[in-house]
Amino acid sequence: MNRWLIGAVLSLVVVEAAGNGIVNGANSDGRQHAGMNESSGNVPVRPAGDSSRGQGLYDSSCIVCHGPQAAGGIGPRLAGNPVLSNEQAFWKVVYEGRHVMPPLKGSITEQQMADIQAWLKTLR
Repeated sequence: MNRWLIGAVLSLVVVEAAGNGIVNGANSDGRQHAGMNESSGNVPVRPAGDSSRGQGLYDSSCIVCHGPQAAGGIGPRLAGNPVLSNEQAFWKVVYEGRHVMPPLKGSITEQQMADIQAWLKTLR
């Protein structure tokens, strides 16, 4: 229990330290996009991920629970996980959290999450 609690606290601290970016509203290039809870019926526009930045972001935010190379730990294995191919499900889990994973909406930018997702997609 102590290991889980320490991991969860460290994860929250690291994610908070990653910065507070734009989650809903305009992208850095000025394009407007819908958030997950928008009722417009449009699929939200997500930034293109950069896998070269993703591993560093993963190592500073996600490794505590999801393990090195996303092999799993307190949280599930993300390498090769089918949720990576389901954009709506992936972003829903990231924004709202699930089980012991805290919601990250407002704690990590869409660009940072897209970069992490792009890197995760390179793993098998």
